[in-house]
Amino acid sequence: MLVEIGHVEAIFRYPMKSMGGERLKVANLGWHGLEGDRRLAFRRIDDRSGFPWLTASKLPDLLLFAPDRCENDYFPRNTMP
Repeated sequence: MLVEIGHVEAIFRYPMKSMGGERLKVANLGWHGLEGDRRLAFRRIDDRSGFPWLTASKLPDLLLFAPDRCENDYFPRNTMP
C-alpha cells in the first residue's frame, strides 16, 4: 500500500559547488543523487588539506554567481541585477 507523504514542487540542481542553481523541469536520479549536481568545483591549488575545494564559507561572493550552460560546459555568470 502506497502512502503519500508529500509532493515535489520544484527541482533544483547545483552544478558547481557553492554557486547558484538551476531549476529543472525533469531530472534523472541515480545512485549519487541528481545527474549533474555538484559535479564541478573550484580547487584551491595550495591547499594540502583533505578538502581543497573553494566554498562559500571561505569566499561568500561565490553565491553571487550561477553556472551558465553553453553546449556541454558550464561558465560562471554573475546573478546580481
